[in-house]
Amino acid sequence: MSIQLYSNLVPGLLDAPSQIAGAEIQTAKSGPSLAVVGCGYWGSKHIRVGHDLGVRMSMAADMRADRLEYVQSQYPSVAVSRDFDAILNNASVDGVIVATPAATHFQLARAVLQAGKHVLVEKPLAMTSAQCRELIAVAEERKRVLMVGHTFEYHPAVGVMRQMIRSGSLGELHYIDSRRLNLGLYRPDANVLWDLAPHDLSIIFFLLEEMAQSISAWGCAHVLPDVEDVVYAKLGFKSGPTAHVHVSWLDPVKVRQITVVGSDAMLVFDDVEPSEKVRVYQKRFSPRINGDSYADFQSAYHHGDVHIPAISSSEPLKLELLDFVNAITTGGQPRANGAHGLRVVEALEAASECLRLDNKHGSNGFRRRNESAGAPSIVVT
Repeated sequence: MSIQLYSNLVPGLLDAPSQIAGAEIQTAKSGPSLAVVGCGYWGSKHIRVGHDLGVRMSMAADMRADRLEYVQSQYPSVAVSRDFDAILNNASVDGVIVATPAATHFQLARAVLQAGKHVLVEKPLAMTSAQCRELIAVAEERKRVLMVGHTFEYHPAVGVMRQMIRSGSLGELHYIDSRRLNLGLYRPDANVLWDLAPHDLSIIFFLLEEMAQSISAWGCAHVLPDVEDVVYAKLGFKSGPTAHVHVSWLDPVKVRQITVVGSDAMLVFDDVEPSEKVRVYQKRFSPRINGDSYADFQSAYHHGDVHIPAISSSEPLKLELLDFVNAITTGGQPRANGAHGLRVVEALEAASECLRLDNKHGSNGFRRRNESAGAPSIVVT
């Protein structure tokens, strides 16, 4: 099943200037004061990174007393509260990092913006594209920064990959293949598509610098009813290349790998590798046809060197947080702005529609056009 996507926010979507320096810099302690909502895996990492950078991390909120006790034990200067309103009502807090379950992102982020504060929302930005558009509108109305936690857009290795694609050193781009696999962790509130694929989609859109025009998806729920734990998705782009995303909670080995195949060279990004994360293979296939028939076709394979580019060891989450702080300070746009969050959620919605229709109707002969106001125009076939 395939869904055609046509975003109504394409103009300017990819033009946000990068505001981050190439090296990590220490932020001034007189800079903006930040608070974190949700002190689980990502929230505690944000507090740690902010502390390492010298950012003023002033408050943390969570409903779980044990998480607040952990924050207090590790970072005594951070005030803690079980009341989210304590952050909203604190006039000294300039920006808020929302690191709570995805279903709460929209409500919390909107409250933060309406309180006149800047917000960084962990991925995905929201659960629907309509919610993303509303957050973008509120941020523009209040003149506040809206940023999404697409950490891989700040990964130095992904930056090197994008530079190589831009420079044309890979030749004509054929396809991108992305695999994000491991055993668990299962989540009752989201399937594997919404849990893992936002990373891959954000990387692919960042590398290609364009929106997907079509999306097809197939998946299975093996363990929990109606919760897909294995999903395959295919994306088509106007410039020609395709992209393939495979996400799974049911694989025995952790895999975090992206392969980019071009006509002149190929590269592999393996994020599980502790070093040498990117390898460039000078391999290509060039068919030779010396006549008019298939019998005259000859294969011509080229096997060249393997190049391992030097890549900065800067922690992506630190670069992300620096971008948030810098956007608050300067009034500029962060790299991973609200529009970047919207394009990923649009793709997740389209893939989810494929999964739903495959389960309900099968993939033959079912057509529907979504005409709701503000939504992307999609055709399901």
